[in-house]
Amino acid sequence: MGRKASQSTTGVMSTEREELLEAMLVETPELRFTPRGDPDPRLVRLIEFLARQAAREFFEKEIKRQGSRGS
Repeated sequence: MGRKASQSTTGVMSTEREELLEAMLVETPELRFTPRGDPDPRLVRLIEFLARQAAREFFEKEIKRQGSRGS
């Protein structure tokens, strides 16, 4: 009984794995960075997003630090 359950589970996991692998395949090429060329626009957008997020977090920490120092 335990063996049949593990075999059917393995079958399901294998099918799910194949479906996940197929879903991961994209038709666009992967991101590439070319230092002297034209960088991938998706990479540029990602960098801009991360920079804004880091700036926002830094600003919030500075405001909290100045607020606690001033009280």
